[in-house]
Amino acid sequence: MSPRAPYGHTLLRTGTRILEWNNRRAGEYAKARYGASWGPILVAFTEATIERLVLLEENVIDGGDEGLLAFKTSLTSELSMVAVAGAILAQIAITSLSLPDIAEVHWIVRGFFACGLAFGLLSVQFAVMQQRIMGNLHHASSVRAWLLANSYTKTGRENTEERPKVSFTAAFLTQIPYTMIEYGTAFLIVGLGLYFGYAWKKGLDTETGGQDNRNVFIMYIACTGVMILQWMCAYFSKSTWRE
Repeated sequence: MSPRAPYGHTLLRTGTRILEWNNRRAGEYAKARYGASWGPILVAFTEATIERLVLLEENVIDGGDEGLLAFKTSLTSELSMVAVAGAILAQIAITSLSLPDIAEVHWIVRGFFACGLAFGLLSVQFAVMQQRIMGNLHHASSVRAWLLANSYTKTGRENTEERPKVSFTAAFLTQIPYTMIEYGTAFLIVGLGLYFGYAWKKGLDTETGGQDNRNVFIMYIACTGVMILQWMCAYFSKSTWRE
C-alpha cells in the first residue's frame, strides 16, 4: 500500500529514488534551457546551483510579492547561519594546523587543513556580501529584478523575447556560500583522517609504541563512516512533498 500524502500535497518520490528524481529534473531543465552541450556540463559542475535555479523558477519568481519577500527573509536567515558555521569551520581548521607532530606527517595533511581554512573564510565573506546585497533590496520588485537580471538562454544572449527566467548568476551567488561550507567540512574530515593515518604509519606516538594512533585512526574511520551512512540512509529514505 503506497503512503498517502497530506491534504493538498502530492507524494513525488520515496526512498533512494529521490536522488534520481532530483538529478533528472536538474538535467532536463539545464538541457532545455542551455542546450544539449552546455546543460550536462553545468549539471556536472554546478548541480546544486541548477537545483536551486529550478526551485526559484517553480516556487519563487511566480509566487507574487509575498513569495519574493519570503524568499528574501529565508535567504537572509540562511546566510546568517552559513556565516556563523563558516567562522566555526575556519577556527577548527586553524586549530588543526597546530596539532602535535603536524610537521612530521605528509604535507597533504596541512594542505587539506589550509583548504578547509580558506573555504571557511570564503563562506563567511561570500555570505556577508550576499546578505548586504539582499539588504539593499527593499521591495518585492527589487528582489524580482535582481533574480531576473542577466538571464541568458542557450543562445548565449540576454533573454529579452522569451518569458524572463531566473538568472543562473543569481542562483549561483545564493548557493556558493553553502557550497564553501560543504567543501570545507569535507576537507577537514579527510584531513583529520589522513593525519591520524600518517601518525600511525610513521610511528609518531613513541611513548605508547604507536598503538594509540592506530586505535584512534580506527575509531575515527568507524565512527565517521557509521554517522555518514546513517545520515545518507535517513536522507535518501525521506519522502519529498510538494504543494
